[in-house]
Amino acid sequence: MDEQPRLIDLIPRRLSVIGLLLVAGLGTVAALVALHAWMLQRAPVNGRFAALDLGGERGLGNWFCWLMLWAASATAVLVYTIRRYRMDDYQGHYRIWLWAATCWFLMSIDQAASLHEGWQQMMIQVTGTKLFGDGAVWWMVPYGFVLGAIGSRLLLDMRHCWLSSTALLLAGGCCGLAAATRLGWVLGEGDARTVMLKAGAEMAGGVFLLLAMGLHGRYVILDAQGLLPQRQPRQDLSFTLPDAAEAPRQSAAGNAWVGVDPPHVAPQPLWQRSTAVTPSAASPTMPSTAAANVRPTTSPSVAPATIPSVSRKLTKGERKALRQRLEQQRLLRQQQQRSGWGK
Repeated sequence: MDEQPRLIDLIPRRLSVIGLLLVAGLGTVAALVALHAWMLQRAPVNGRFAALDLGGERGLGNWFCWLMLWAASATAVLVYTIRRYRMDDYQGHYRIWLWAATCWFLMSIDQAASLHEGWQQMMIQVTGTKLFGDGAVWWMVPYGFVLGAIGSRLLLDMRHCWLSSTALLLAGGCCGLAAATRLGWVLGEGDARTVMLKAGAEMAGGVFLLLAMGLHGRYVILDAQGLLPQRQPRQDLSFTLPDAAEAPRQSAAGNAWVGVDPPHVAPQPLWQRSTAVTPSAASPTMPSTAAANVRPTTSPSVAPATIPSVSRKLTKGERKALRQRLEQQRLLRQQQQRSGWGK
């Protein structure tokens, strides 16, 4: 099973293969436009061929546009399946690929069934006005709003790959040219060149859209595999030297600045274990020199020594020894609380 092809293997990795597919797609567009022109020359004799008529709904041009949109939708789904596993996408920007796949799929259905033409006729009958031209504005405005929202957000997510971003911009330009031609802003209405230009722009837009999805799919796969060069962050040299000990030194290899930390000194232990004398071994009558050498033990089994009660007045040496024992017991309690023994 490990040797079987996967779905992501359908996306080509080599740019030469992608270039050949692009040439094949644009060559198909040019061939369909040339066949339409040849049909117009042969029409007075043999009539029109429905398969070669770019202005009809049952021609090869309409089928080619549907195929490009459907393939772009499937490629966007593949990109989504990989893009959603990116670890630094905390806000979930990968969901735009699912929206894009849905949009391309609905556009392919519209291209095959001409749903926009039915919507145009219905709005003209309901409102009683065409607004502009033949009434194509009724479906061009919603198309432009949806495509502009999804396309701009998709372009923002594709900004790191300039190849796919450029292809997406070319696809948007072709769609804009087709819309301008449909409204009669480029060539005159009813001209044969208008039909060929509009159909050619639509087919070329589908080719560039599929190219954008494929190029970014290649980019996402290579990025997930770690085969892309890492982008180096810009070095900010506008800093001040706070201290001479912490000042960075310039490396001998080039002009790059390297920060050098000052030497770190290991902290000395605050407590040491004493095996000679313990707090319990001290007495109120012990000499002051011996009591000064007593260090508290870190063993949890040692309990603080009890101070015996006396009825007579303590001497000066006994009071000094008693203060030292009380100080040792206080330090021992603090140590036990730090280590969690007193909880």
